[in-house]
Amino acid sequence: MANEVGKSKNCPDDVVYCDVFMRAAIEEAKLALAEGEVPVGCVFVHVKSSCTANTDLQVVDDLIVARGRNATNRERHALAHAEFVAVEQLLQDVGGLAKKHHNDKSEGNSLVSLSDYVLYVVVEPCVMCAAMLLYNRVRKVFFGCRNPRFGGNGTVAAIQDWHGGRISMEMENGGGGSGSRAGMFCGYESCGGYRAEEAVELLQQFYRHENRNAPPGKRKRKET
Repeated sequence: MANEVGKSKNCPDDVVYCDVFMRAAIEEAKLALAEGEVPVGCVFVHVKSSCTANTDLQVVDDLIVARGRNATNRERHALAHAEFVAVEQLLQDVGGLAKKHHNDKSEGNSLVSLSDYVLYVVVEPCVMCAAMLLYNRVRKVFFGCRNPRFGGNGTVAAIQDWHGGRISMEMENGGGGSGSRAGMFCGYESCGGYRAEEAVELLQQFYRHENRNAPPGKRKRKET
């Protein structure tokens, strides 16, 4: 049963779940599993595309603006979680500019934030990814199963419920100096439980087998 775990009162609930996108995220997770990674996959869609009733694979593929799957072993990088990989793809799309919805008539197309994008991810974002999504003002998150050890959308921490907080970050200035950037955050909505059994089954498949990416002395086969 899907359940809402972090509804922001400052952000209207005008984005509805669309199963075809969660299925696409699960396909990314299956690819991660085949690559020996923890099977987590995700997709980003524009908010205007998020409630499509079309199930044609080509149409759905065109509506997905970015895909990501775990690549921490393949990339040898601790930040290569599915969500980070997808955001990086979104930033690099169209020569470094974000692809907008085809009905968007506003001028320019550089990505300022994720406020026009909805994330579908197989497993609840970890605390790190949840904070990244908050900082970049993602519109809404739909996830599959809970993340009992690291879940940042209500299980271990409710990062998405940060309302009205002011966060500043020291950042490099173009002239070589330093400056500060501050922003107000209203939190974001996060709903879980979608295709959770499929997500759990993928994780069980991973943990039933020896992790070939672990150091030889640390490899364990987990039987369930």
